[in-house]
Amino acid sequence: MLEEIEKLLALQDRDQKLRTLRLELQAVPNEVASKQKLIADSAARLELARTRAKAIEVEKKSLQIDAASKRDQIARYKTQQLQTRKNEEYTALSHEISNAEKIISGIEDKELALMEEADSLAPEIAAADKIHADEKARMEGLIGLLREKEGNLKKRIEEVQQSRAIALEGIDEELLERYERLFETKNARAVVSVEHDVCTGCHMKITAQTSLALRSDKSVISCPQCGRLLHLPA
Repeated sequence: MLEEIEKLLALQDRDQKLRTLRLELQAVPNEVASKQKLIADSAARLELARTRAKAIEVEKKSLQIDAASKRDQIARYKTQQLQTRKNEEYTALSHEISNAEKIISGIEDKELALMEEADSLAPEIAAADKIHADEKARMEGLIGLLREKEGNLKKRIEEVQQSRAIALEGIDEELLERYERLFETKNARAVVSVEHDVCTGCHMKITAQTSLALRSDKSVISCPQCGRLLHLPA
């Protein structure tokens, strides 16, 4: 095998590793964000239940104030009934008392419905709280592992970059440019083997002339179809 091809294969090995490592590193922020979203979603569900519970308490207090106001009104009407000597006024006050009592009854019905809703919310809030706590602990653990992975990937990339710098030594500049262009455009496979006179890059049969030139091992040979640099299996 030509020395130039051996060097390019060594370089390609490092470049492929770098590409894989960089893709993994690029994926980490999205993975972290997805875990953070799960935490936020469970927190939102918990907050929604808590907000409704708070709203129920506010609504109950408002109803209690309304009911108390109506009871005070009834007390005033009854006092006025004791003081009046007119049948028409007494009857009118009785009508007002009856209406106020009906309103109080409606308020009490609403209050009871709110109490029942609050009772049903209690276990829902407790469950949502536990789910959020468990989810948060689990996701934060996974995020910690992702941060560790991120650090390891950066360290590994640095090591491979140093190794790549060594692999670059002695490669002709023009050949290197050719290789790098192919690496970028040919899915990270610039240098490929030929098996049974077939290019393993594009899977096309090479010409007899190309096969002969490749076997002579005198110069760098390209695939006539895809342009990749060729070598025979070791």
